[in-house]
Amino acid sequence: IDNFSALLPIALAIALVSFMESIAVAKAIQAKHKNYKVDANQELIGLGIANIGGSFFQSYPTTGGFSRTAVNDQAGAKTGLASIISAVLIALTLLFLTSLFYYLPNAILASVIMVAVFGLIDIKEAVHLWHADRSDFWMLIATFVGTLALGIEQGILIGVVLSIAIIIFRTTMPHFAVLGKIPGKPHYKNVTRFDDLEIRDDILVMRFDARLYFANVSYFKDKIEEEIARKGKKLKLFILDANSINGMDSSGMHALEEIIGLCHAQGIDFNLASVKGPVRDILVRGGLVDEIGEENFFMRIQHAVDTFDEKDKQRYEKYVLQTNE
Repeated sequence: IDNFSALLPIALAIALVSFMESIAVAKAIQAKHKNYKVDANQELIGLGIANIGGSFFQSYPTTGGFSRTAVNDQAGAKTGLASIISAVLIALTLLFLTSLFYYLPNAILASVIMVAVFGLIDIKEAVHLWHADRSDFWMLIATFVGTLALGIEQGILIGVVLSIAIIIFRTTMPHFAVLGKIPGKPHYKNVTRFDDLEIRDDILVMRFDARLYFANVSYFKDKIEEEIARKGKKLKLFILDANSINGMDSSGMHALEEIIGLCHAQGIDFNLASVKGPVRDILVRGGLVDEIGEENFFMRIQHAVDTFDEKDKQRYEKYVLQTNE
């Protein structure tokens, strides 16, 4: 039991790094050959079977190697049979031809691998990342430098850690937009991208472009509170465009409750527009539909604005139409 507890963390680390290395080189080959499709589950099953079989013969952990895969691909291999033939040839070489290769410089063998690996380098993809997404480009550079300086396993680990960090950052601080109306049209767009949008002092429309869950609820509340405070006392209606909200957890529901409470405390109507079915189901189960009021759910932002204007008109109609007759 003591040996098992000591070996388990090491075994898990080896399994994780082995799988990451295998799937990384498989993806590189897939990118090179457009008709080749990689199934990560099948790769994992294959690695598991190979390692279970090898354990009966005290073999090293089995994984897909960058260098061998590159050489195999450069040689024109098409199926798994190529690996079987390679294994047979290696066995024959070890048994009968070792003396012929004894004086062969290691640099010769290294040059074969280098030529093959160069075929996996995709400069066009790096240029594309630079133009499309700088964070992905710098992650590529960090992984590349880490691999050169520390080794393949460490380089892959650096890439994985950076990927997780970027995902966490993007989900905790997702895109948020204040929307304005296109003149003469019932459509709303981001006010920071267009200068000619109609923006009313008494209405605030915002869109949250992410799943609302515990990691981003603080950011969600802060941005809404900031915009409500910026509008000031003239604000009478807040519309949350939920078209981009694909899900919500309990923390998200509590955050929404707090925003509703903030609006009601300041005499601001709260409306939800373009809520997706799965999110509506969550709101029903959490009891928020009753708190918001079914009459405050709308298919489109413009529907909410029109309803507000109609209610506002009815509210002040007696003052507008008053006579002494």
